[in-house]
Amino acid sequence: MYAYRCEQCRTTSPGVVTRYGLDEERAKHRNLFHGGHVPDGEQVVEPDKFNVFDVPREQWIVGSIMLLVVVFGLLYRFG
Repeated sequence: MYAYRCEQCRTTSPGVVTRYGLDEERAKHRNLFHGGHVPDGEQVVEPDKFNVFDVPREQWIVGSIMLLVVVFGLLYRFG
């Protein structure tokens, strides 16, 4: 999730899912607290890139079992 960080105010916006939502948060903060000006130290906190190795082991196990069930079901149905 994206977040907007204002170093002047020492605040961080709630997380938003899209860049469009981030732009709305940024514009709203600038207008309310800085008269529409860009504050020094403004930051956009972006989500980390997806890494397949960050998926918990339990999810890999459950996903593998589900895949096996689907494959065996297809083999039984059409085999």
